[in-house]
Amino acid sequence: MRSAAATVVAALVAASLGAQGQIFRANVDLIRVYPLVVGPDGRIATGLEEQDFEVLDNGKPAEIAAFSTDRQPITALVMLDMSASMEDRWLRVRTAAGRFVDAIEPVDRLRIGTFGSEVAISPHLTSDKTLLTRVLREELWPGGSTPLWTAMNAAMHSLALVPGRKTIVTVTDGVDTATNSSSTIYNVVADRAVKEQFMLYAIGFEGKGLGDRLLTLIGRTGGGHFDLKRSDDMATAFLRFADELRHQYLVGFTPADLDGRTHSLEIRVKRPGFTVRAPQQFMAPLRKGRTP
Repeated sequence: MRSAAATVVAALVAASLGAQGQIFRANVDLIRVYPLVVGPDGRIATGLEEQDFEVLDNGKPAEIAAFSTDRQPITALVMLDMSASMEDRWLRVRTAAGRFVDAIEPVDRLRIGTFGSEVAISPHLTSDKTLLTRVLREELWPGGSTPLWTAMNAAMHSLALVPGRKTIVTVTDGVDTATNSSSTIYNVVADRAVKEQFMLYAIGFEGKGLGDRLLTLIGRTGGGHFDLKRSDDMATAFLRFADELRHQYLVGFTPADLDGRTHSLEIRVKRPGFTVRAPQQFMAPLRKGRTP
């Protein structure tokens, strides 16, 4: 049995954007968010332009200073629940995660982790499908309870130094059943999700499903979730996440008040019938010499 401590090795990856569909104006205090837009037909909306968007920072309009319609590379950590209650789903989860691996492109980076009797996170953040498949085949550690918030905190620590958009995809059959002082660790995770701009996704299962706390965080970060029935295809959920992540816009703005505090955020599309899924909060930079 490996140590119960998480194996977390942070990696720096460079993300670059192509020249088409981009507008960038230099600003060291820029906040970058990645909204997903759904059109009146219920499909992901692509092809919108900067002037279609409106940003509200603490309820006040903010000028858009960066914009891109380019396909966004994926940087994600997939956390798989290997607790004892998932025993009849382990192979199904591994197979579905393998489909996600198959779908990544050379510009994407994935890391894989598990949680149950221990929390274990692969050190590899990579687009190497052979390596990722080997991790899924040989490095899943089943058994135990469900230390969900400990696992989420370890996942965030693992990606802490990675620049750009950071996504955590969690597959679980329920709420935290193992973490000591889980409310305290949940608060740490909730705080980090906003401060470090993590985007959270999750797949839950028929039965207990995803807990209210996790669903709240998913909504707050602009992520998404699926609650699956036993007959549902889990791989479809993974592929839907990949599709969403590839078709988010990049919208950047500078907060009006650089106060080092948490601000409310709303991203709107001015066209009727369009809806936007985006982070609901962000941490404003602190102006040099100012006390938060």
